[in-house]
Amino acid sequence: MRAVSSNNISSRKILVVQIALALGISHGLNAGFANAQTSPAASSDSAKTIEEIVVTAQRRPENKQNVSVSVTAVTAETLAERNITDLSKMEGMAPGFTFGRSGTDARPAMRGVRTENVAINGDTTIGYFVDGIYKSRSQQAMAGFVDVQRVEIQRGPQGTLYGRNTFGGNISIVTNQPTFGGFQGAASLLVGQFNKVRIESMLNLPMSDTFAIRLAATVDRADGYVKNDFNPSADLFDQDLKYGRVSVRFKPNSRFEATLRADVTDQGGNGGSAFGYKQAGTYYDRASCQQLFNSSLVILNVRPGNRDGVSDCTRTVGAGAGTGANAIGTGVDQGIPIYKAGNGYRIDTDYQTSQTTKDKSASLDMAYRFDALTLKSITGFADFSSKRSSDSDMSASTIAVDVQKTEAKTFSQELQILSEGTGPLSYVAGYYYFKDKLRGTLYSVQSPRTIRSAALTAPLSLPQNGASFFDDPLAETESNALYAQATWKMNDQLSFTLGGRHTEDKKNFKFANTNSIAPRDPNTGLPDGTRVTLDTPLPPNSAYGTAGTSNCVPARGPGFYCDPANPGVLLGGTYDQKTFTKSTGRAAIDYKLAKDNLLYITYSTGFRSGGFNSGQAIEAVRTFLPEEVKAVEIGSKNRFWNGTVQINAAAFHNDYTNLQEQRQIPIGATTISTIFNAAKARANGLEVEAEWLATDELSIGGTLSLLDAKYSSFPDVALPFGTSILVADPTVTTATTVNGVTIAPIGQRRVFAPGYSCGLIPNTGGVGQPPPAFGCDLSGKQVPYSPKYSGSLFGSYEVMLPGGGKLTPTVVATFSSGFYGQPTNAEIEKQGAYVKGDFRLNWEANKKFSVQFFVDNFTDKQTINRFVWGGGGALQVSMAPPRTWGLKFTYKTF
Repeated sequence: MRAVSSNNISSRKILVVQIALALGISHGLNAGFANAQTSPAASSDSAKTIEEIVVTAQRRPENKQNVSVSVTAVTAETLAERNITDLSKMEGMAPGFTFGRSGTDARPAMRGVRTENVAINGDTTIGYFVDGIYKSRSQQAMAGFVDVQRVEIQRGPQGTLYGRNTFGGNISIVTNQPTFGGFQGAASLLVGQFNKVRIESMLNLPMSDTFAIRLAATVDRADGYVKNDFNPSADLFDQDLKYGRVSVRFKPNSRFEATLRADVTDQGGNGGSAFGYKQAGTYYDRASCQQLFNSSLVILNVRPGNRDGVSDCTRTVGAGAGTGANAIGTGVDQGIPIYKAGNGYRIDTDYQTSQTTKDKSASLDMAYRFDALTLKSITGFADFSSKRSSDSDMSASTIAVDVQKTEAKTFSQELQILSEGTGPLSYVAGYYYFKDKLRGTLYSVQSPRTIRSAALTAPLSLPQNGASFFDDPLAETESNALYAQATWKMNDQLSFTLGGRHTEDKKNFKFANTNSIAPRDPNTGLPDGTRVTLDTPLPPNSAYGTAGTSNCVPARGPGFYCDPANPGVLLGGTYDQKTFTKSTGRAAIDYKLAKDNLLYITYSTGFRSGGFNSGQAIEAVRTFLPEEVKAVEIGSKNRFWNGTVQINAAAFHNDYTNLQEQRQIPIGATTISTIFNAAKARANGLEVEAEWLATDELSIGGTLSLLDAKYSSFPDVALPFGTSILVADPTVTTATTVNGVTIAPIGQRRVFAPGYSCGLIPNTGGVGQPPPAFGCDLSGKQVPYSPKYSGSLFGSYEVMLPGGGKLTPTVVATFSSGFYGQPTNAEIEKQGAYVKGDFRLNWEANKKFSVQFFVDNFTDKQTINRFVWGGGGALQVSMAPPRTWGLKFTYKTF
């Protein structure tokens, strides 16, 4: 009989308890409330009930309460009441939804899945859709919240009906269509802290009974909330956004309808830097003054080249052999003091960062309805570009600048067949085509250094810190998919759903490196990376080589291209095309206990496509595989007391395999991300949404997420830095070996990162094998951005004013147990528990005019929503906004 580990028993107990809770909520409330007629809400004559929301989670309009999908739907009214103008403010709306951000990149997380890689070599983890059109870049999720009908957050894999790269769920924005009923107009003006001014407008123009035009636009400007004390013009997270959309609807008869939409986004300003704008510190072994992960915390800016000549550590144990510069008593300059350490809203960078984002999109929806079915076509196009810069040294020193450019040209075409009628069988089937051409350019340009440090009385001038770095990957994806889902309604209570999708992704990838653009040294004829500037032209087409051939000597593998005059100097390469295919599916059973009480169980699978790492000659590193998920969910959706109480709950168990993990590889003074498949994980959880209209005036509710998301297998992981070090130890008289591989010579001792189980990675260090490499076992660690509990509470009360009008105060509290920002789960990578509060006071003078006063984060709680280890072993972080307040004036004609 095989022994069962206590960890497995514990995991199963947690899942059983969570399922029991979900079922118990439904059964208990149904038994206790379904027939109750004497509650305060039910006994009144009030006709007011919780709004029924129609969603398209299954690609057809359905009541949210009748859909066997965990979906949170936020209507236009709620968006206005909460003053939600972008995705970052959705965190308190859906259970288990955590929002992270770095620069202009949205990084949402849910159910143990996070948005980590936003480079062009990978795909989004959580799908983002606008009016049914998939957006391939996470940056595209940060604009367009104007004249929105609703936002849907669908949790769990949506691999059947939405397909590729909906591994963790979907975020779907649905905008308002033009209407034929009459002229409509609306405008709002928001003014607030940080000189915030946001203007929104909408016009609906019915040209006839069959043709209408709708216009929506916004201008949003604000100063940055991260203040720069060294360069006041370089504050971060300012806003300079212009957005416009035109929609045209044509419905000549009851059967045919077409809607054409086009929108333009133009965003400028300083932006929010790149992957993190503030340093939190690093780890050093204080005895040997060497970087060693999870040893002693050092609050210093350790970015490469940022050295002020001041000794920050004196060795009491020799480093390495312990001789010369590594001897006992040697002082080590580890970096410069971090400006206002721990204060995420104050920086002192000298370089003024910038961002320029432009997005032009268009879509065309056409539908023709027959008696038994509807044929539908959804066409989408986007031309997206973004350029953002960051101060690479993250200080007042002048050392280096990083610039990232992203370009995407995307086309998609979807054809659908949807059943009509009220028969027992309903279905949707379709074909999906997607093509994405991407370019992601990274410059890290070094300059002669001026070191400014709190430890110096005057700046220090030093030479340039080595060569600049350049990487220019070009990727192309062509995807085809067929899908179908059908629901058979056995009777008024029981329904069965079965669906499947087959996806084929063909991917091409090529790159050019620093040598392809670097000016040649006149003496050697070799590329000179120290001469690269931000104005250096992009490489010629020849630099990327040709798939299957190579001119490099010695050989580097097919596709790699070297300088013809210097065949040992790599310029770039073109990889062989890779095809990733996967079939995913979904099965569900729905059972209605009563008209307003639904139980369901679903089993679904999903995948996120594989991809490439730039500049890798070894096949195992060059390509990473798709990641996959198998998910089981048991849910309950309920309404009680004549529609005045609504409680939805879902318990889930997700198994993840081949997880794509990101590692930042130091390259000079910057880092480049690489993706590898190295982990299995599982997530058990319970999510609850509740709302109660206690009276016609009082509404209260909240959300709750309980989540246990951990890596079940994650061995041999190289830590961000300092997995191990060598220290001098004269008492060691024999070499230290592991499986015949020497890991420490005589007179030296290898020290591993404290608190981790580390050792020699198998198949390294032996004869004919790569050099010795060391890794640690992260199995059992928490998946990043997965708080054990989180949620929100809200309450609002309507006060009718004499002579008409209404005053509505609303309070919203969001809370979290905290989370880790990296798989290593070191203490420095942790955002602790927190509670935040928002306040709204809305005065509705009449149906047309209203004024809202708001305070976001009135508790002024500083929280980190992004962690990343950068060059030199520096932990970079980004903060959520501080307390902000403002006034919003709204007028509408309807």
